[in-house]
Amino acid sequence: MRSVHKGVMVDVDRGTPITDWWTDIKVPTGPRNKEKSGYPTQKPLALLERIITVSSNPGDLVLDVFAGSGTTLLAAQKLGRRFVGADINLAAIQTTTKRLLGAKNPTQPDLDDEEDASVSDGCGFEIYNVNHYDIFRNPVEAKELLIEALEVQKLEFSTVFDGEKDGRMVKIMPVNRITTRADLNELIAGFDYKAWERKQNENPNRPVEKISLVCMGHEPDLAAQLELAAKPFKIEVEVVDILRDKANLEFKRDSEAKVSIKKGELVIAKFYPMNLLQKLSIQKESVEDWRELVESVLIDWNYDGAVLQPAVLDIPGKDDLVKGVYKVPDDAGTIRVKITDLLSESWEGSVSNGD
Repeated sequence: MRSVHKGVMVDVDRGTPITDWWTDIKVPTGPRNKEKSGYPTQKPLALLERIITVSSNPGDLVLDVFAGSGTTLLAAQKLGRRFVGADINLAAIQTTTKRLLGAKNPTQPDLDDEEDASVSDGCGFEIYNVNHYDIFRNPVEAKELLIEALEVQKLEFSTVFDGEKDGRMVKIMPVNRITTRADLNELIAGFDYKAWERKQNENPNRPVEKISLVCMGHEPDLAAQLELAAKPFKIEVEVVDILRDKANLEFKRDSEAKVSIKKGELVIAKFYPMNLLQKLSIQKESVEDWRELVESVLIDWNYDGAVLQPAVLDIPGKDDLVKGVYKVPDDAGTIRVKITDLLSESWEGSVSNGD
């Protein structure tokens, strides 16, 4: 137990002040250390427990928008704080989920280990895909996907534009954030003023260039700023915001799975993570054992339609595979299954115990 008195943090149990050099907290090391998650930037649990203890009270809300391996959230859970975590990396979300779902029940203080096989009370999970970012984790791949989805004709020798469509020059702006005025600088620096001067002399009343900017969110005056930068030449700029204008575009293939109940057991008969298979250049007909492509299976026997609260955590070791067959409890209702593949991408589906 620790408290703060006159600006000095005191360890009440030991009765000694703790200085601003926290050399008493050690980084978890060793292959048998149960705290280690394998995440490269993991911080010691004791460090986050100390920070949360002196900076909040039980019941307060702790926010970590760079969750990483989930140490902050795990510490908040153990100390009776509410918590919200976020991370842009799917692998971080998966690591955090494993740790939180495996954390010991805080109502059972007699347990010695940080983690065991039980699920903590009130610990449910819901995933929010912000701006469809999971589609655009790889900028190079994202640009290719957009060019294909928008049916843009690529320009192999242009260093300024990415393609052409319907007489307009197309520029793919940064796809993992909102486009700002600063993102136009590279485009402006590449303007061909000599070619524009020739076009203006030939057709004084027509725009010397028609440009389409493709982005995921943008500042409202983006088109006006680019047109202003082209002065004294007249250009025509349109902004294609795929979050607003092209929300129905499909950039990735959804995973497929076949889940059913047979003789009191939940059976996962097939699972095809289509993006993973595409990266591995494997046809789904060639998959001999779908379990080799799976990182984990989570099952909620009584899904409330909103938050997944898994009672089954099938997360095998490196040399093992998920079971794929699970005994259905008698009180099961709507069953929700979440299958996560080796890319940390997930499929979710529901099945009724009466099916």
